[in-house]
Amino acid sequence: MKRMRAEWEKQRAVLFAFPHQWSDWKTYLNEARENFVAIIKEVLRFEEVILIHHPDDLEGKQRIESEFKKAISEGKMRVYAIKCNDTWARDFGAINLFENEKNILLDFGFNGWGLKFASNWDNQINSSLKTAGEFSDELRVMDMILEGGSIESDGNGVILTNTQCLLEKNRNPHLSQEQIEQKLKEHLGAKKILWLNHGYLAGDDTDSHIDTLARFISSHKIAYVGCDDESDEHYEELKAMEQELKNLRDLNGEFYELIKLPFVRAIYDGDERLPATYANFLFINNALLVPTYADSNDSLALQILQDALPHLEVVGVDCQTLIKQHGSLHCVSMQIY
Repeated sequence: MKRMRAEWEKQRAVLFAFPHQWSDWKTYLNEARENFVAIIKEVLRFEEVILIHHPDDLEGKQRIESEFKKAISEGKMRVYAIKCNDTWARDFGAINLFENEKNILLDFGFNGWGLKFASNWDNQINSSLKTAGEFSDELRVMDMILEGGSIESDGNGVILTNTQCLLEKNRNPHLSQEQIEQKLKEHLGAKKILWLNHGYLAGDDTDSHIDTLARFISSHKIAYVGCDDESDEHYEELKAMEQELKNLRDLNGEFYELIKLPFVRAIYDGDERLPATYANFLFINNALLVPTYADSNDSLALQILQDALPHLEVVGVDCQTLIKQHGSLHCVSMQIY
């Protein structure tokens, strides 16, 4: 028996890649590093961290050693010099599978969200971590392109995803929707694939990753982004997505309990709208980290998630810098079990 783990299961560590001057963070590098440091410090309150940095980024290495000296010395953080194009660990990081009572790491291909950006180094990070000794579990190289942000697992064999991303032509053009579904079942042990056909966020480079729109927060609950402003460009698509979610059923044929998250006000970089979302939260051991944006709905989003998950400590983390590169908290992290 095999299954893709749910994110709220007990974790060993969270993987991050530190911003460097050869990435898209170069124009506000110090600001980006400060944001990563803040996120990593929150994670270290609850569990260990695996952090990679570009081997030529000596300034970044010094910053890491200065900020995390105690965690490194105590073995709570392990740092590796590994070449990386960028910092989106959710999409190049290994996807964890539980098979025959063992943890298995699945190394799917990463091609820069459908050949939009360079990914030659990012695509080798998992094998580099295996060589470095960080990954003791089996690492399987998979035969398809798949990003961690594009799928959600309830831990019991149900995968939530969408056609906007998985059917994008530059990822797996040789595979039909039916063939992709079969591969998800084969590779991830999925018993049921829930497909959404609606929902997007302006400025999203990922072709609507599900982790920006709708997320399992338990095997019976889905938190999703809502939009009640009829004048907003997202209104119709997110309403259509909401209706799709209302029609989904679990393995027992029951409807899910839906938790509606507020919409983040429009944030722009020049004329370009940025894809800010509260759905890009990160489960860690005994806590939930939630991105905030100095928005009037920040406190409401935190309260909604705290009410839905009373057994966890819900912590807001300012992600105004991360959103400048069209991603947020979940996008820059990958949990390892």
